[in-house]
Amino acid sequence: MKKRRFIFRLVLVVLLLLPVLVVLLVQTPPGKALLAKGLSNALSAPEHMEVRIGTITGWIPGSVNISSLEVGDAEGVWISGKNLHCRWMIKELLDKRVRLRRLSADEIVWHRFPKIGPRAPRTKKEDAGFQLLEIRLDGLDIESLKLEKGVAGVPLDYSVHSGGVSYLSGGRLTGDLAVSGDAEGRVVLDAELAGRATDRLTVTANLDELVHPTFGLDYLAGTAEAVISSEGVKAQLGLDLMYAGQEGHLSTGLHYRDHRLDFQDIEYADADQSLLGDVALTFTNHAVGVAVDATFVDVNTNRYNLEGRARVTTVNRQWGVDLQRLDIEVWETVAFSLSGALNAREVKLNGVLKEMDFRNLPMGGCSNFTGTVNGSVSVIGPLETPAVNAEVRVGKLRSVKGALDELPPLDFRVQGGIAEGRLFADTSITNYAKGHLAAGGGMPCEFSLRPLIFKPEPALTDADVNADLDLDIFNQLAFFQNQRLRGAIQARVSYEDRRPSGYLRVLNGRYEHFDLGIVIRAFNADLEATEQGFRIVEGHASGSGDGTIRFTGGLGSGGLDINLACSNAWILNRDEIEAQVSGNLHVGGRLFRPDLSGELTIDRADILLDNIVRDPPPVLTNYDRANPQAGVTARAKPRKPPPVGLDIRLLLPDQIFVNASMIEAVLGGSLRVVDTPQGVSVRGKIEPRRGFVSFIGKKFRFTEGEIVLDGSIPTMAVLDNLTAEYSRRDVTAQLILNGPANDPRFRLESTPAMPEDEVLSQVLFNRDTSSISPWQAYQIAVAAKQLSGGLNGPGFMYQIRQAVGIDTLEWREAEAAGEASSVAAGKYLTSGLYVEVNQTLDAQAQTGFTAELEISRHFSVETYTGPQMRPGIGLNWRNDY
Repeated sequence: MKKRRFIFRLVLVVLLLLPVLVVLLVQTPPGKALLAKGLSNALSAPEHMEVRIGTITGWIPGSVNISSLEVGDAEGVWISGKNLHCRWMIKELLDKRVRLRRLSADEIVWHRFPKIGPRAPRTKKEDAGFQLLEIRLDGLDIESLKLEKGVAGVPLDYSVHSGGVSYLSGGRLTGDLAVSGDAEGRVVLDAELAGRATDRLTVTANLDELVHPTFGLDYLAGTAEAVISSEGVKAQLGLDLMYAGQEGHLSTGLHYRDHRLDFQDIEYADADQSLLGDVALTFTNHAVGVAVDATFVDVNTNRYNLEGRARVTTVNRQWGVDLQRLDIEVWETVAFSLSGALNAREVKLNGVLKEMDFRNLPMGGCSNFTGTVNGSVSVIGPLETPAVNAEVRVGKLRSVKGALDELPPLDFRVQGGIAEGRLFADTSITNYAKGHLAAGGGMPCEFSLRPLIFKPEPALTDADVNADLDLDIFNQLAFFQNQRLRGAIQARVSYEDRRPSGYLRVLNGRYEHFDLGIVIRAFNADLEATEQGFRIVEGHASGSGDGTIRFTGGLGSGGLDINLACSNAWILNRDEIEAQVSGNLHVGGRLFRPDLSGELTIDRADILLDNIVRDPPPVLTNYDRANPQAGVTARAKPRKPPPVGLDIRLLLPDQIFVNASMIEAVLGGSLRVVDTPQGVSVRGKIEPRRGFVSFIGKKFRFTEGEIVLDGSIPTMAVLDNLTAEYSRRDVTAQLILNGPANDPRFRLESTPAMPEDEVLSQVLFNRDTSSISPWQAYQIAVAAKQLSGGLNGPGFMYQIRQAVGIDTLEWREAEAAGEASSVAAGKYLTSGLYVEVNQTLDAQAQTGFTAELEISRHFSVETYTGPQMRPGIGLNWRNDY
């Protein structure tokens, strides 16, 4: 009996000492190694998870240190840690609490997401009635929590600290986490986890700043709140971000339930654009359904509506996208629809631009036209070599009634794409009455969607243009307002192997600019394509009358290089001036902004001063009705720079004929015409060679003075002491003109000096004012008033000259009693040879002849014969001072 008692006591002591022995064993290095191995095996699962625990140190179980921890799968380690430490209070177990005083780690690295292995079959377990103990974590310190590229897209490094996390026996979970490093923020946890249907977990995150944001963002901060319950997951997200220096705000609500994730009320806005919409994702076995309904508005208030449905599938590691439909509406008028499929091997997408009225396109000028617009696009073939084709068709395009542009009916088509390693495009414009234009081109191009490659080779471009158009088709465009084109253009041009070939021809062309008075007629040009561009094989034209204009040179990649040779060409025909020119011009620069330079001689010009339109009165724009006493200023009309560069010298020999009701003169001189940012500047001087001013019925002949153009913009000719004289035996009267040519000021002087009314009396009646009649006094008053008037309309003598074809025609009254008046007519046979015939107006009708040859500007030889002069030869010297 005693022996049995001893054995029982011995067994009882051994049982009591066994836990102590176990605890003492695991405190030894071999025991701790055995514990690490046993825990590694217990936590591992064959074939899909392996746990490796490194060296264990410290007092077990109160304060445990683990040198390393690795968790992996068949492809390797996906999460690891270094120097993990756990300290907990064993005595708290007596109060049914688990209390961890400190949980820390020097480093935890999340390398990638784990591969999910097969799930073990679930077995129904009976409720043993065990109640989970209360758990408290007093401190959490992870010095480095690293997320590698496979997890976050870019490497990230955080520090995580917590002042406490607790789970009470009633199911209440509370706590907070502070995050620093690549992100600065705070996470707050609040949950009810008691095993009831009302359980929920609320996570609130405040992100002060993401130090190294992804997706090209410069800055990211915001707040998020998520609630997880039996009804699914509900969250609200608000982010402030910066992309390419542009600040924006993004907000959305999320709801996940029954395999469906809804992004509700997505809103994004920055200074240039805004986005509002919804996105829904539906998850099933091996598939995700996508539904989008959104509206986008850009900085120009253009509105884009987007609505679509798609299905994304993954089966046996093969993915595919079935795009049921994607509808895009732009500006509430342009509608585009896309559908098709895309998978890991091939793509088959087709899009349609729905037919609409051309006038509804929200682009400038489209409302002036009517017609139909439609199109299509397709991407079909293997991902490595897909074929792309796009086409836009415009049918029966024409101007609406009353539009500035009156375009005849046109059919217009543009097509482009990529196929068989070639990028191509072609277009055509057809009007069945006015001709057609077709152009196309292409180049080698490597294009792939897997991998994404787009490598065109512009150096190997080839192209061709075929045209046969009537230039009249362009006359109804507003761009050609006050202009007119005539003729035809033919083109057959090809570009291949870096060599152009073919021709461009203009046949029976005509151009008129009604405002500028430019007239080019009988324009014919034949251009040949060369390696440098286009060379003019033959080109000639004429003006409004006789004379020719010939073209040589060409145009190429370096710009224009054209020479114009004018010979007696009448190219200027305006109401106030007609001009015939000779000389050479060079046209350089760019095609749409050419530069003209050279020297032209005005062979002949007829100028009607009275047809020069005076500037209209200024329009007052800053008038304040509330303050009518305030000053007002005229609106300054902005001036555009000329469409061409100009640097032309104009030589004016004695063939410039000026006419008005009171003036007929022959002028000469030189001018220089250049372009400036403010407009065209004309600088130079024009001097009278001969002629007269008709005043109070008398002919005042020009003796000195000049017309000056100082380069001002707009151009204004100014008379500078332009002096004309009328002489009698005892008095010489001078009429002096100053000021603008179209509105000059008059001044009357005499030798010997006399008052103005006395000069008028001597000129009109050859007597002083003391011996004139009242009627003669009235005539003097009318003449004095005429001094303040202008030059009113082309004179009767000018009209006769034009009809007869002579250059000068004047009435010369008798200078003394008993002498006869005469009429004289003259013409310039050349620019320096002037001949004149005169005849007395009496019964004898005697005829005289004068010829003058100008040797230089100051020296001329004159011969004359007539009834009142002896035949002879004279030498004339004239000096301007």
